[in-house]
Amino acid sequence: MSRREKFAKKPKKKLWTRIVVGFVLVLFGGFIGSHFYFQNHFKFTKINDVDVSGLTVAQATKKLNMSHIDEDGNYLVVRDSKINVNSQDVKKLFKHRSSMSAMTSAKLSAKSDVTNKQLNYRLKTLLPKFENRIDQINTSRKQTIDSKVILKDGKIVVKPGQKGNTLDKAKMVKAFKNQAKSSLLISVKMSKDDYVQPNSSQIAKQKKQLANILQNTVTLNTYNKSYKFVAKRWVKNGYPTANGNYKFDSTKVKNWIAKFSKKVDTLGKSVWITTHQGKRVRVHAGGTYGWKVNQRALTKNILKNLGRSHSVTMNLSHYAVGTGYGIKGSGKTYVAIDLQRLHEYVYKNGKLMANIPIMSGTLTGGNRTPQGAFYIMYKQRHATLRGKNSDGSKYASPVSYWEPLTNSGVGMHDSPWQPASVYGNPSARAQYHSHGCLNNPPSRMGEVWKNTHTLEPVFIYY
Repeated sequence: MSRREKFAKKPKKKLWTRIVVGFVLVLFGGFIGSHFYFQNHFKFTKINDVDVSGLTVAQATKKLNMSHIDEDGNYLVVRDSKINVNSQDVKKLFKHRSSMSAMTSAKLSAKSDVTNKQLNYRLKTLLPKFENRIDQINTSRKQTIDSKVILKDGKIVVKPGQKGNTLDKAKMVKAFKNQAKSSLLISVKMSKDDYVQPNSSQIAKQKKQLANILQNTVTLNTYNKSYKFVAKRWVKNGYPTANGNYKFDSTKVKNWIAKFSKKVDTLGKSVWITTHQGKRVRVHAGGTYGWKVNQRALTKNILKNLGRSHSVTMNLSHYAVGTGYGIKGSGKTYVAIDLQRLHEYVYKNGKLMANIPIMSGTLTGGNRTPQGAFYIMYKQRHATLRGKNSDGSKYASPVSYWEPLTNSGVGMHDSPWQPASVYGNPSARAQYHSHGCLNNPPSRMGEVWKNTHTLEPVFIYY
């Protein structure tokens, strides 16, 4: 190489050196400048989907409070739910963003402490409007109907549904409630109802569940025996409910309970008892004593329990309405009142405890003593019996013992105003009859009180 060529290359080398040094200085200066700039300005950032890049905390707060999210078909925005962001919250986000790299963008979310008043407004006022809005949207959409496993004519069948585009109201309402607690603006994603296909694993699971349910047993314990209901023998048709159990047709169970009730019910039926004289007499139907099966409730709960995923034991006593559940006929503890002989017989555990002559009301008319099966409603010491006489005048009769049998005021009590000769004397009834009550001699009523109890049956016959 010549000397001239050697010296000609030196200026070019110096030029490149100067360019590189200048570029480095520019980069360094830019770095230093951006470093100081981002000391009080946001790096590339979005808060609640609002771009606040290059803004100070104050500027970002102002922009957030003036901005709103436009609905783009994917979200339902509840505009009246908007709460202004607090500058202190934005400042916290700024500090968090400052600790991150400036070379990447960041999406942050500003929350707020929602007051009880604001939360109440969102849930009580805005939520019903939100739900109504979903309903209105769904009216113009094709409904999603899930495939499901049903019982048809005793067979497990898959009923195909249809895939639609309706919104999942339950899911969106849940999202609304979650956002209502802390979000500055409630904006719920429009989620569509999921469709359960006939060949899905969920349907396979339902088929297995129903097969297990059909093996389910409900045991009904009564006062004298037990009855077993095996689902597959008692139901022919059924469908799944929202809680995952099955609801079955009631026809067969309902018919059995009606027939069973007719056999065991005693309320409103006549009763045969054996009198003190050893004669069998029939006590008239009617009165307040007796019990019956609550057929509707029993049917409902047997079917409900048949639809569960496990066996259940029920007790008939929980579905018995009235008094004397499980007692056949008169039982062994009761009071028998013979209106023909005007005598009162008190039995306890099959033993005669008292045989008392009494006076009754008339056999017919307004002062009639009712015949039938009744029960002692309650017991009261030292009561005053009030009412009206046949002429319309009022009476108030103090008694030491009072055991009412009817809501109209008929009961057993002592009657100190009666002459002793009228008790057990049918010929005196026309003149000395009561207003319908069973008058006992004051000296004997204590025996009745001692040997009777509340809810005990009282049979009145002639």
